[in-house]
Amino acid sequence: MKIPKQSPLKQIRKQCLECCGGNKKSVRFCHSTECPLWYLRFGKFPQTAIRENGKSNYLLFDKDNFKSDSKFCPHKEISTYEI
Repeated sequence: MKIPKQSPLKQIRKQCLECCGGNKKSVRFCHSTECPLWYLRFGKFPQTAIRENGKSNYLLFDKDNFKSDSKFCPHKEISTYEI
């Protein structure tokens, strides 16, 4: 039986989706900033994700934006976030 190869970044994305219950928006606004995989949660390097998805996405890689009373704070509903 041949096992298909998968890049490490795609495996990280799969792990993040599993951690967030399969919800892509939850992965995007993940508040587990202490996780060592947090910067790679999109399945791409941060520079690539910003380049491909627009300059406004750099906010998603600043851990300060995910603290209490910040732009993407944990007590806000995910549906209210806009980028």
